[in-house]
Amino acid sequence: MLGGRKIVAMCTSRLNEVENTRFITEVSKRLAQQNSNLFLYAINTDLYWDDRNIRADSFVFGLIDYSVTDTVIIMHEKVKSDTVSKQIIREASANGVPVIIVDGTHEGCSSVVYDYEKGFEAVVRHVIEEHGARKPHYMGGFKGNEYSEERLRVFRKVIEENGIAFSQDMVSYGNFWASPSREAAEKLLSRKELPDAVICANDIMAMNVADVIIRHGLRVPEDIIVTGFDGIDEIYYSSPAITSSSCGTSGFTEPVLSILDTVLGGGEPTEQAVIVPELILNTSCGCHKMPAQKHPLPINNFNDRFYRYQDDNIKLAVIAENVQSRNSIEEAAAQLDNDMLRDMSVIISREATEPTSDYFLKMKQRLLGEDMFLFYDSACPRPCQRDFDRSEIIPQLDEVLAEGYPLIFNVMTFMDAPLGYICFHYRSYDIVNYCRIPQIVSTLSWGIGGFVNMQYQHYLTSRIEDMYRFDDLTGLYNRTSFSREFEKKRRELAGKHVPITVILADLDGLKHINDTCGHSAGDDAISVTAKALQSACPPDSLCVRFGGDEMLAIVYGECDLAKIRQDIGQYLDNYNKSRDHGYTVSASVGIFRTDSVNVTDLEMLVRESDGDMYSEKQAKKKKAKIQ
Repeated sequence: MLGGRKIVAMCTSRLNEVENTRFITEVSKRLAQQNSNLFLYAINTDLYWDDRNIRADSFVFGLIDYSVTDTVIIMHEKVKSDTVSKQIIREASANGVPVIIVDGTHEGCSSVVYDYEKGFEAVVRHVIEEHGARKPHYMGGFKGNEYSEERLRVFRKVIEENGIAFSQDMVSYGNFWASPSREAAEKLLSRKELPDAVICANDIMAMNVADVIIRHGLRVPEDIIVTGFDGIDEIYYSSPAITSSSCGTSGFTEPVLSILDTVLGGGEPTEQAVIVPELILNTSCGCHKMPAQKHPLPINNFNDRFYRYQDDNIKLAVIAENVQSRNSIEEAAAQLDNDMLRDMSVIISREATEPTSDYFLKMKQRLLGEDMFLFYDSACPRPCQRDFDRSEIIPQLDEVLAEGYPLIFNVMTFMDAPLGYICFHYRSYDIVNYCRIPQIVSTLSWGIGGFVNMQYQHYLTSRIEDMYRFDDLTGLYNRTSFSREFEKKRRELAGKHVPITVILADLDGLKHINDTCGHSAGDDAISVTAKALQSACPPDSLCVRFGGDEMLAIVYGECDLAKIRQDIGQYLDNYNKSRDHGYTVSASVGIFRTDSVNVTDLEMLVRESDGDMYSEKQAKKKKAKIQ
């Protein structure tokens, strides 16, 4: 429960499918009436029941917060992975959260399933027993696929019961999709003896098979009957309209709502509900009946989705490019201010905002953590970037929940690593919005992922440049880069009377330190001398490791020379007092002052300051002898 409202988490994919949208809409509306909310956790790739195909966007299911979730619904045939479904079930069970499996079964879970076998049998019997087909042909999906082979068994059973001998040449495979089914239909129509009916394992194949038949100059259904299976909306708009069986997602609505009512009310859920698909009679078999209760989506909605898809792709591509090319996270987020990106929150991993490590290598096959970063929120004033705890879910959560619409979660991925998540909270059930989600997720994954990757590349580039510009031990300029900076400044000041002070600090007794305490101690002494010089000089000074134990600084403009000399000594005294290392770090300092008009070359400045430094070093030696 969250904010006094019960939460139902639904794990699914393909939100752009009409049947899926209808199911989600009805479930969400019923929950809203009961002071509850639907959280949709969706993937945009197909897992195809193949564990090798489980990609990072399936980590969206790892976002489910079981401490606030009252029930989980797994759309088994949408998720298409036993491994992923079982992981969700294990986590839900460990947290005492009941699970409803839709279009599948699992021990210990409520389930709602179609009796596909009976539904397909009704189609086959209609063709054989009502229309009298005697030379039927079966167009299966993938060879060996559970559903394809089950429907083949039904096909064989029905025709043999009606006195038709089965043979293997009655079977083709169209892989449940358009191109393979068209190829299979072409081969079928090249035979000398043609079938009088092609009974397909799904609607997509049926529509394409019918089209191939007509393109060969034959008639459907007069010459060859064609049927499908699924009951998708497109069967009503194909020519001819396809006879099929209604087994879409929306058919699960009432049984699922009944179980939800029981579960959310604290009762024991139904173990299993079985639905028999309803036969849909259309013109492809010779019938002309359209079920009165079926309300297919208007054709203008298909057109709207199609043309918007093309326009949206162009706009989203520009957004992705603009995000990737920005120099700061604020500038990158500002590129999302677009009407297409309304009613949404974009939250990325906090680690992705740090450019000093390879985020995508580090996060490969890892779940998102709790420390997140609010990258963009369509309802927040700009800029809105801030650290964000994942338990917050989204900004303005209470207001969004009160509106009653689903919260839709998708994980953004880049280089197969989770980058963050997007939460869509549309204030309608418009399928056009749902169709945009995969495009938007893909766009922002590439845009923000590319931005994060580029920030790391910029960091690496700057580090490489630093390696060539600065001395590793002291962090000061090396002589090559210092000479370049010095010449650049000299050209800027040409003809101007700007005071220039050269300060040379030479470490005393380096050989003694190396001989008595080791070269690592000598390196430390060199490093602290460099820090003493750099800290005593103004921030815009040019500081260089000029020799092995010689540090040089050039100060442009007025400065307090006595204070600089004093600060160098004080820094070294403090260092010596704070450590018992068996040696004392001290430096002899030489200072020369002139102005930019009198500067001829760098070597002249060094010679002058070196003379002053040498005098101080000799004075120290005399003092040491006297003592």
